[in-house]
Amino acid sequence: MPVSGDDSPAVTEISEKSLVEAAMNGKQESFRILCQRYYASMVAVAYSVLADSHLAEDAAQETFARACCNLRNLKRKDKFPGWLAGICRNVAKDMLHTRSMQFNTNDMSMVEDKPQNDCCINEAVWQAINKLSDSAREVVVLRYYNGLSYEKISAVLGISKGSINGRLTRAKRKIAKYLRHNGFPRE
Repeated sequence: MPVSGDDSPAVTEISEKSLVEAAMNGKQESFRILCQRYYASMVAVAYSVLADSHLAEDAAQETFARACCNLRNLKRKDKFPGWLAGICRNVAKDMLHTRSMQFNTNDMSMVEDKPQNDCCINEAVWQAINKLSDSAREVVVLRYYNGLSYEKISAVLGISKGSINGRLTRAKRKIAKYLRHNGFPRE
């Protein structure tokens, strides 16, 4: 499955609603186009839960498999992206739960000792992001790591641009506070 959507004029001109309707009527090409449009966004949604790019890709693919099987359960065609994101969150959470069950938390042989001076700002930022609520982490990953516009995030998550802005503002404050608290000076 491709990592990003096909932005050719023929694909972008097809309305979302008509693609969803066609996919619901068994048109595989329409569902394939929907998969292309939302694959990168679903990887980002899954990554916000899993913090592992390979697992996030697996979760996105599983999301589309489940969506294909359950497309008939979609009640509002105009809510497809939010419905898909909901499936993706659940898949990622299931994967996280399964993964945590596979590791015995008492077995510390899996933990690698890292010297403290090896820490870098990226690690600290990810630690701060992982401390955020699920909804805040999701918008941060979609906006800053997946590069989605507020319009796209709004479509994918089914929330208003104002809500996105509020979540991002609060998330940035929390990240900055975490970084300051952990010895990273303000720049």
